[in-house]
Amino acid sequence: MQTRGHKADFAHFLIESGEQLLSLLWPAADARRAASLEIIARTAYTAEESACHYLETIGLDQSGAIRKTLELARRQDSNEQTHEDIFSRDLGGLSLWIDRFVARHVAVLVYWIFALTTLLDHELASLLGEAVEAEAVKTYRRMLLEQPEGWLQQPVTPIATAYWRKEGNMWAARDEREPETLRDVIELIARDELDHVAANSQKAIAF
Repeated sequence: MQTRGHKADFAHFLIESGEQLLSLLWPAADARRAASLEIIARTAYTAEESACHYLETIGLDQSGAIRKTLELARRQDSNEQTHEDIFSRDLGGLSLWIDRFVARHVAVLVYWIFALTTLLDHELASLLGEAVEAEAVKTYRRMLLEQPEGWLQQPVTPIATAYWRKEGNMWAARDEREPETLRDVIELIARDELDHVAANSQKAIAF
């Protein structure tokens, strides 16, 4: 967490507690955990988009801050979708029925929590998002340490390559080199999550 304060500490406590519960099913930093948690994390941005669009539609965006948040949430949502696709489609992280069932049902709950929180207290919603991304950074750093080197050195996945070549992607914005191995991809994703931590911190300050 970059943001400091009692509300930030409360948001981090809530997300960390939820993450510990989910770790009962996904204890290892592997494709199963990554794919499942990315579904949940991406839903938070989808909910934020919906709520911001509603607030903008009813005329509450006098300063333009809501529009700016909406555009950023869309970009973050697209980036998180890529993360999910890499681990679920390329690496088979959602091959088990139980993973799909739990992840999708938790995601529905997360959607409504984030949508309502954004409407009522956008600062808290952004702090919750920041805490989610801080936990994601931990997962990907663990993955780089815990996964076998042979797994990390496998060739870059097709979806990762397609994203790197996509116009306006977050990797190109940081002037990253094209990934060659899965290790490269995970390092890029970890940096994405750090960017999301910073972006959510700025959104919290804005509101």
